[in-house]
Formats: sequence, structure tokens, C-alpha cells
Amino acid sequence: MMDIIVILLMSLPLIVIGSTIGPDSSINFGSRIPKAKLKSVEGLKRLRRIKIALILAGSIILVGGFTCFVFHWETYQLVVILIPEIVAIVYMLLQLYMIEKKGKGLLVLMLSIIVILGMIPLIAALPITGNDNDTMIRNDTLFIEGSYAKEIPIASITQVDGNATVPPIGVRTNGMSLGEINVGHFKTEEGQDVLLYLHSDDTNVTHITTKNNEDIYINFNDSARSVDFSNKLKAAFCQQTKHK
Repeated sequence: MMDIIVILLMSLPLIVIGSTIGPDSSINFGSRIPKAKLKSVEGLKRLRRIKIALILAGSIILVGGFTCFVFHWETYQLVVILIPEIVAIVYMLLQLYMIEKKGKGLLVLMLSIIVILGMIPLIAALPITGNDNDTMIRNDTLFIEGSYAKEIPIASITQVDGNATVPPIGVRTNGMSLGEINVGHFKTEEGQDVLLYLHSDDTNVTHITTKNNEDIYINFNDSARSVDFSNKLKAAFCQQTKHK
């Protein structure tokens, strides 16, 4: 539900504002650019381009966001939302600069470039946060690699539930969330600390408890992989228990 709200909040204002752009509208930039320039041939041309850019960006976010939501492409959802908005805003600022053509336009251009450069690391990191954490069982140890990597000796595990239900999560204490992806340290609504490696709301979840009173929940985007991981971990846990 939160994903839908974010999509609507990011897309609809762009469409509405874009639809009202004009030299005589309430949103007319008149406090910074003289109306005479806005109503000039050049000004009307630039405002029309701004209108198209904002409406187009809002439409792309709306359609693309819902497409990602329906097909569970959470990895790309933030990209689909951010890129059109950033491009539209930067394009709008450049068009306003072309209308006014004064020194402060250079400042606007520089700020636009800074915004773009600032967003590049975030966008580049999205595929990393969206990927499943690599997991393997080797030498009687469960290795969880990737974000919030962890090594769990099988001997330290006290219970493995292969078909678990994740308790309602209250707050994120040291982790990251993106759509259905929740990785890192969280607190449940009852105040219990849990460690999550969750990548889908629709696949099997394995719950691990350890001697250190850790509660760990893990699954993957792929349903078969989630089930296979659970079976392999339970087999390793049972084998370890027999050797005690």
C-alpha cells in the first residue's frame, strides 16, 4: 500500500502542475521572471516545453511505477520514480534559464548538475540492494554474503523453521528497505530485535534462531530457491544435531 501512495504522490503533482503551467496561471514563475518575458514568443515556447516535460514525467512515473508494483520489479521501482522526476525538474530549470538568460541562471544550472551527480551513487547502488544476498553452507557454517554479511555456525543454531511468518515490523534500526526488500536490523512492533534478509513478500521464509538469541528471517525472489535453501539448512541442522 505504501508503494502505491509513493507512486501517486510523486506522479500526480507533476501531472497537475504541468497541466496548469502558463504565463497567466497561478504557477507562473512571475515573481522571478517578468511576465513580459513569459508572454513573449520565446517564453511561451519554453513554458509549453515545461508543460510537456512535467506531464510526461508524471505519466511515466505513474505507469512505470504501477508496472513495477504489479510485476514485483521492486529493484527498478525507485529508478522509475526518480529518473523522470530529476530529468523533468532539470529540464524545467534549463528552460527557465533560457527565458531569463541572466547570471543567476548559471547558478540554477550548477545546482541542477549537482543534484544529478548526487543522485548517481544512489541509483548505481539500487541493483546492489535489490540483489538477493548470496548464501551458502560450507564447513558447517552458514555464510550470508552481500549487504549485512554474516557467518552463522550451524552448531550455534537452535531452531530452523522452514515455513515461517515474519512478525509485524515496527521500525528499521540499522538496515535498508526498498519495496519488498528488507535487509538488516529491525524491531518488531513488540520491540523484539530481528535480522532480516527478505527479498519478496510471496516466497517461503526461513526463520533461524541461535544460541545468542538472534532471530533471523531469510528468503529470496525465487520461490524454488527459497524452498531449496530451507531444506538444505534443515538437513545441515539435523546432521549437526545428530553429531552432538
